[in-house]
Amino acid sequence: MGRIIFNEDPNHFIYSRAKAGCKKITKEDLVDFIKQYEGTDVTDFMICVGASIPWYRSKRLKDIITQYKEWVRDGKDKLYMGGETELIFSCINLLTEYEEAYGEVFYDTWIPTLREIGIRPWLSIRMNDIHECTQEDSILFSDFYRENREHNRASHRGAVGYYDYALDYMNENVREHYLTVIEDALEHFDADGLELDWMREIYSITIGREYEGIAVINAFMREVYAMVKRMEEKRGHKIPIAVRLPDTPEKALRLGFDVFDWVENGLIELITVTPRWSSVDNDMPIDLWKRIFKGKPVEIVAGLEILIDAYNRRGRKYEYNTLETAVGSACANLWQGADATYLFNYMDIPAAKDEHTFLTGERYRDFLKTVGDYEACVSATRRHVVTYNDVSAIGVAGKKQLPVRLSGDGKPLNYEALRLVTGDIPRSRRVNVVLGIEADGDFDVSALFVYLSAKKCDFLEERAPFAQQYADIRYFVYTLENDGTLPPVSVIEMGLSAGKATVHWAEIEIL
Repeated sequence: MGRIIFNEDPNHFIYSRAKAGCKKITKEDLVDFIKQYEGTDVTDFMICVGASIPWYRSKRLKDIITQYKEWVRDGKDKLYMGGETELIFSCINLLTEYEEAYGEVFYDTWIPTLREIGIRPWLSIRMNDIHECTQEDSILFSDFYRENREHNRASHRGAVGYYDYALDYMNENVREHYLTVIEDALEHFDADGLELDWMREIYSITIGREYEGIAVINAFMREVYAMVKRMEEKRGHKIPIAVRLPDTPEKALRLGFDVFDWVENGLIELITVTPRWSSVDNDMPIDLWKRIFKGKPVEIVAGLEILIDAYNRRGRKYEYNTLETAVGSACANLWQGADATYLFNYMDIPAAKDEHTFLTGERYRDFLKTVGDYEACVSATRRHVVTYNDVSAIGVAGKKQLPVRLSGDGKPLNYEALRLVTGDIPRSRRVNVVLGIEADGDFDVSALFVYLSAKKCDFLEERAPFAQQYADIRYFVYTLENDGTLPPVSVIEMGLSAGKATVHWAEIEIL
């Protein structure tokens, strides 16, 4: 039996149903939605109850329903009709109608239903959500964000890039606001755990004051811990605290998040190691995290994002993980010792038109019975793709392996190498290396020498483009004899004897 921690964002359910043409939501719809996870490897369900603004009827804060009613009253909604915003308005109307019909919000049904089917319900709080922050206004903004935009992390020079608009936790009023957000959610919902999602957004401290911010965030975490302890007494049960953080402990610390202090002082019990959004990261040092916190009462889980990319290439198009690439990522992380697989943005698609998606129907359930279990991953067809990480910290080297430029003018060859964790590779499996290459003129495959973990690979075939982000390159497949001795951490070596070429994409197929 495997373990999956699942994140449900604040408006996915209602948004996806509205987009599919749903005109009314019933309590039975809510129960059916949750019960699709029964019998899967999902053990913990993170309910994100709000982004910048609460998506439930809050007692202390203006919520999305109240704000929309004010917009309609003032005619402000007319300024934003059309496109995605109008669809959001439809979602809010469905929420309002449900609340008026049943006298409760969605989560009031989800939480007991989750417990009924043996899944722990958590509250997930986005600690600095800034969706649509470059716009002048948005229905998604809370009043606090709207009125305090000058308290951003780049206020000393003015916000320029997207992350500059994130609120600055060096300001006491920002910290006090988020303590209120957390307390309001804990008072409203009786959940089995609390997640602080610092990855929305991890850029939460004044640029240039991150080191000073460590003490500030540590003090904030202690206030949250004390609040949770008081709530445990009220609820009569334990409420563990989880956090989502960047891929390395160093990067977290350099951004002002001292996870070492939090673990040492027992403030948290679960750490999700994750990229932000633009690609799943297949090179997260889960094994390093496990060694650092060996013997400590904290779980290390590996976060999977829905998108996949080799690096942030110009002319960007978003590529979604396939079933095989997602299984590959989970397999690698579980082999490194991850205590669970954490799924972010792997939510269901109720009316999928793409027959190849795995986020609907029985394919979705099969997926949820695979990626939390190492043996199930090893047994499945999987693809291990060289990716990158999309979170940066000043003074910490960026992490990407591609693109790689090859040049050859005879021998000896200059070899470039790529590292990929795969987990165990049974002898019964076929193994291929797929390289996406841009080359000048006619490319001679015989001039490219490929080795996988010190085993020579032979050219098998040229494959049609399969990734829209890299549709302008040629894909060459190399295969090798699998004698059962391939290690769980692979190295692809590439050398070119003549000409020039650039490798933009690389993966290992285990079939």
